[in-house]
Amino acid sequence: MKLTPEEAQAGRLSDENLQLALRALRDVGLVVVESVFDEAWVTEFRAAYNERLEQHIASQGGMEGINKKSFGQNHIGMHLPLVPPFSDPQVVANPIAVQIMSAALGDDLRCSFYHTNTAYPGSKFQPIHRDFGPLFGTELDVPTPVTHVVLNIPLTDFTVENGSTEVWPGTHLIVDKLASDGQPENLVARAEGLGSIRTNIPAGSIVIRDLRLWHRGMPNNSQEIRTMLALVYSRGWTAVAKLLDIPRETWASWPASAREIFRHNNIVETVDEVEVPIGVAGL
Repeated sequence: MKLTPEEAQAGRLSDENLQLALRALRDVGLVVVESVFDEAWVTEFRAAYNERLEQHIASQGGMEGINKKSFGQNHIGMHLPLVPPFSDPQVVANPIAVQIMSAALGDDLRCSFYHTNTAYPGSKFQPIHRDFGPLFGTELDVPTPVTHVVLNIPLTDFTVENGSTEVWPGTHLIVDKLASDGQPENLVARAEGLGSIRTNIPAGSIVIRDLRLWHRGMPNNSQEIRTMLALVYSRGWTAVAKLLDIPRETWASWPASAREIFRHNNIVETVDEVEVPIGVAGL
């Protein structure tokens, strides 16, 4: 989906396009809105991210140390502190993303997870996986409406060459024991008979994906890192509270829309108090 000039200026989808976005999320398991962020913003944000990424890699003993903990070779998962520029309200409470997610998940939208996924040059295939299973496991043998989504914001163009994520449309609706027993080989066997697509999209787009959708990170055969932001949002009654540490200065700078979404997290007094855990890559 591409924004119209009117939608870009208003920061809001038309009613018709909102319904198309919701239908894609419901039927396919993800929706893409292209080029929500302008090129200058992406360039500036990516430079800040890359600087922090290199610090993170060095602190973990280089790529050798990273690969001892990562989910797939040369796939890097990193949490970001909620300080500028990473705390930009256009990221954490993007109006177009919030419009879609609120319509899908309800007005009590919450976020307690802010992560990044980077496919470093030389990265290999990740196992096929999903980030969240059916809400009631196989106790309920029909799929529920969406309860958790991840908002991805690519900081580079995603291409086949640099490892655009592979996804299996419709698999968020699969509820059975074979797909729910935690054995990745079962997903591989099932995926062989299903069609997949690659998320080849321009930098600065947004992807909203149902966490139940099967997917995997792919090899990065380019010489550049391929990275994206990953924020998880959920229906209020399913959310885990107080996972993120938000500096009071950041909290004070945020608009009401961001505070509402992040209100169940920790407010800390100084940046020095912020704990940024080491994560594993998701895709």
